[in-house]
Amino acid sequence: MYTAPTEVFPTYAVVGHDRLLRGEVLEGILERLSEEMDTLGPVRFAGPQAALADVLDEVRTQSLLGDRRVVVVDEADSFITANRAALERYCSSPSGSGSLILMCDTLARNTRLYKIINTAGAVVACDAPKGRAVVEWIVNRAQTKYGKGLSHPAARMLREHLGDALGELDAELSKLTAYVGGRSEITPGDIDALTGHHREEKVFAVTDAISSHDTAAALGHWEQVLTTDRAAPARAIAGLAWGVRRLLEARRDWERGVNLRELARRMYTDPALLKRRLERVTAEQLEEQQRDLLAADLAVKTGASTIDLAVEKFIVKHSAGAPSTH
Repeated sequence: MYTAPTEVFPTYAVVGHDRLLRGEVLEGILERLSEEMDTLGPVRFAGPQAALADVLDEVRTQSLLGDRRVVVVDEADSFITANRAALERYCSSPSGSGSLILMCDTLARNTRLYKIINTAGAVVACDAPKGRAVVEWIVNRAQTKYGKGLSHPAARMLREHLGDALGELDAELSKLTAYVGGRSEITPGDIDALTGHHREEKVFAVTDAISSHDTAAALGHWEQVLTTDRAAPARAIAGLAWGVRRLLEARRDWERGVNLRELARRMYTDPALLKRRLERVTAEQLEEQQRDLLAADLAVKTGASTIDLAVEKFIVKHSAGAPSTH
């Protein structure tokens, strides 16, 4: 999707929130620099811990063989913030025998550092696709990287199960490629078999227990999610919000008279199971859950709560009381 610069520059900024895209651009830059890079390869620093003096010493050090020194600062946002003036001075007059590559989430276009690097070096913006463009990315990725055909409905299904994080989608495409073996196409059936329960059933196990007012079971299912998925805390609130939103959409459509089998097909589940889920909870209850999850997400982001505490409080609040009689 993004092409690395073909010229050799003394400074680069690779900018974007998606690590997969940033990493691929970096690979392209390093491949281009490999013709001139010294035999030690790139020297890498972790931005939050990097000391400016160490970084600049490395990039300014002359190779005994006359090759180019290449220094990469990963997750460089805090490094840039702490050393902005010094970086502006260095990038205005960089070493002629080195290349400094800053990997960062953001770098505002109106800053002096951006303008300096963009003039004398290269700024590569790696904006991740959004909305429907994610489906196109999945289809293209399956074909160009893995040599597998993937229909748009199948790509939408994969996105429904995993969300929009490109790294997770790419990892799942890799697993699906191994799963289908010599077949030329990844089908919706393959996705359902390998990926279908990866997210949906874990989330709905929690929301089912909440709608049944079984606090112990809901907390138990949440503990199982944490045990089996290391990344679960980081996406806990988003995952629960996704499950609640899906149920709310289905509940509203059901109330409008949409066929239950059509709803079940859309949610990749059994009609009888979906009917039980919809009967346990009202649209008003789901709307309240959405509001509480939004408030929990804000509390976590502002430091007023932790993810674990926010999820536990959400589960306890909405699973309290007598079982629903719907």
